[in-house]
Amino acid sequence: MDTRKWVICAFLLLDFFIFIPSGELSILLISKRLLFRVIIQSIIIQVLWVFYRVILYPNYLSPLRHLPGPKDHNIILGQEIKKFKAESPVDVQLEWLRRWPDASFIRYISFAGNEVLLVNSLAAHKAVLQTHVYEFVKPPFFARLVGEITGIGLLFAEGEFHKRERKLLAGPFSVPSMRKLVPVFREKAKDLSEEFERLLGENSHGTVEAMETLSKSTMDTIGITVLGIELDTISSIYPQSFQELYGRILHQGPLGQLISVINAFIPIRSFLPIRANRHFIQTTNNLREMLRDIIRRRTADLADGTFKKTMGESRDLLTYMLEEAELRKQETGKEVWSVDDIIGHLLNFTSAGHESTATTLSWSLYVLATNHSIQDRLRSEITSLLEANPNPDYDSIFGLPYLHNFVREVLRVFPPSYMAQRQTTRPLTISNISIPTGTQIDIIIPLAHKHPSIWGPDAETFDPDRWDALTGDATSPFAFEAFLQGPRTCPGRNFALIEVKAVLVELVPKWRFLGVEGKDGELLTGGEEKVGRGVKIANPSLTYRPRDGLLVRFERATR
Repeated sequence: MDTRKWVICAFLLLDFFIFIPSGELSILLISKRLLFRVIIQSIIIQVLWVFYRVILYPNYLSPLRHLPGPKDHNIILGQEIKKFKAESPVDVQLEWLRRWPDASFIRYISFAGNEVLLVNSLAAHKAVLQTHVYEFVKPPFFARLVGEITGIGLLFAEGEFHKRERKLLAGPFSVPSMRKLVPVFREKAKDLSEEFERLLGENSHGTVEAMETLSKSTMDTIGITVLGIELDTISSIYPQSFQELYGRILHQGPLGQLISVINAFIPIRSFLPIRANRHFIQTTNNLREMLRDIIRRRTADLADGTFKKTMGESRDLLTYMLEEAELRKQETGKEVWSVDDIIGHLLNFTSAGHESTATTLSWSLYVLATNHSIQDRLRSEITSLLEANPNPDYDSIFGLPYLHNFVREVLRVFPPSYMAQRQTTRPLTISNISIPTGTQIDIIIPLAHKHPSIWGPDAETFDPDRWDALTGDATSPFAFEAFLQGPRTCPGRNFALIEVKAVLVELVPKWRFLGVEGKDGELLTGGEEKVGRGVKIANPSLTYRPRDGLLVRFERATR
């Protein structure tokens, strides 16, 4: 029972024993007065509690109130209104970084007086992501906001359960497994290049909507590597395709996005009688039912050997999980994963391997289209490899130094997953700051990636060569957090890196990226091609992506 309930009970006891005269203790009168006082006192206590939590505690009593941070917050919405109106989902936080560059944590007020600490030093990053990693959990509102889209799975597993799940799922993302998947990545990259051919037609140059085209390509790759199926082949089996259902969940309209944000803080999803909400629930149920059916079919195919005969030795994530679960059941007699557990993991890795990879590739094309010297240098390196080895394997692709630097720099300047949130489970002291239980911690990845004391005064400049001469704090693993660091680092890191590289190895030698187009079809020039000017960032958004898509002009590369 929380404090408010204890206070209400105390008031009721005072009412009963003190404020009601002994001569008036008839059952009916007591009931009426008691009900009236319950209502009034509940309202009073609630108002006082809100006043305490929203105004009194954060402004006058909190042990964190003296930390550096903005003080101009809205009394109800805190700094969220500024974040919502910003040009990108990280602009406000980067402004705070510039005001308080030496602070370990920057404190700000969020919704309803909720205090948030923004991680702002390498020591603080290490403490949150490694030293005290299992003394933090994902905040409940974050689980509601993201979990209903990405699934629960490994992303929201905590403590010992997270350690167990991560160990069980290590196999599909190991380097040996990635070596087996390179032919899949290269085949899908060839399909993508054929789409460029189609878009070009007989013209001297063509235009590709990068986000849309690359999103479809990476989703096709996910079909093979996560589900073990060509997604196009199941379109005739179900009323709606996997891509269509997942796209509706991931890219809701403005009203749907608003409902998701509100639901994160006030759980309204289950009863809100609005069409956009009902549509989201129905779509989510349809997607999960489709995955249940795919799991049932795969289980049957594995039992009679049909799937192995068809697919050979390279196992997708679903097949791996089903075979691993059967093996563990034979050894221990216990179920490792329920069907819902498997669905959660499948949705986790679909989200991470699809949207994030497509966004990374889109930003890669943006950089190549707006910096031709980098493009020419990358093409030269890849062409040299292909001339010596037309079918490069995992080690050959990973052995390209400039490609490796280029991809890391794309992830540093344009990290697709830009935010992680945690909440303390007990009082902690980090960087000599006492942090109470239940405090929300924000990890905004661009703050580490663009911190001038880590990356130097040119931290916001795109420069792949910086990776050949890292010094000081830039050599710390916590200076680069595109996949986070520590025990909760993204398990699909190798998967993402080799997929992005395989696509670039296919596209860059064949196509020259000329520039970025505006909505009128003209190339953006004179600075208009820069991010924040002609290329806007989506806000609000769970990923750091172009707001209105990304139109890239291209032509065939000449050797």
